[in-house]
Amino acid sequence: MFVRKIKSNKGIIEVGKYGIARIDVQEDNTANCYTAGGNIFAVRVKKILNDDKIVSNSRNYHKNIY
Repeated sequence: MFVRKIKSNKGIIEVGKYGIARIDVQEDNTANCYTAGGNIFAVRVKKILNDDKIVSNSRNYHKNIY
């Protein structure tokens, strides 16, 4: 499930801040965070803060309204 903002073990992660292109939350409380440069890193989710189903287009991430 793609979300917009989560609270994790590394702090608050939000789409559009610090190069984060999209966040994919798995069912076992882990999230894959995709950056604008193409890197992927995993974090543990403590709480989902914003779940409005907006997914960034990774090809045109700089053109989306965050």
